[in-house]
Amino acid sequence: MFDQGPSGGQDTDIIDLDASSPSSELKDIIRQQRAENDSLQKKLQMTKWVINYLEQRNKQLEDEHTLYELRQIREDRELARKRPGDLTSIDRESMLILVNTHLDKLLVNKNRDKDMLRHMKTHYWARMHVCKAKMKILKRRLSKALKRRKKPDPLQILAEASLARHNT
Repeated sequence: MFDQGPSGGQDTDIIDLDASSPSSELKDIIRQQRAENDSLQKKLQMTKWVINYLEQRNKQLEDEHTLYELRQIREDRELARKRPGDLTSIDRESMLILVNTHLDKLLVNKNRDKDMLRHMKTHYWARMHVCKAKMKILKRRLSKALKRRKKPDPLQILAEASLARHNT
């Protein structure tokens, strides 16, 4: 039979059995290419993962850097707002320690003074009661003396009358 070409007539194809089945060398090459392709696919996936991780980390570092810059700006503003005589935090802390020590000493002195005043109050309270008791005793004696003085003494009356007669 004759080949009539692409027109659609009968074609006689010659099938070569050796040509259609790949040789063992070709199979080895295909296996090597597939293994290499699989390893390249794994490497590609790993590099994609690494790139994704690095992009996220880069974004995180950029955010941290931005926060650091904002903190620096804020600290610079605070330093710029400080007057020349203002204390730093360390100086302020040491000053507070000194002031607290001074106030503790003042408190101890005032407590000692308060105790002394309490003892003085107790002492003078006791003296006041002693003086009140003495005043009561003296008032009694005075009232008794006044009562005795008001009563006429008969001997004194006789003596005065006798002296009056004698004009002395």
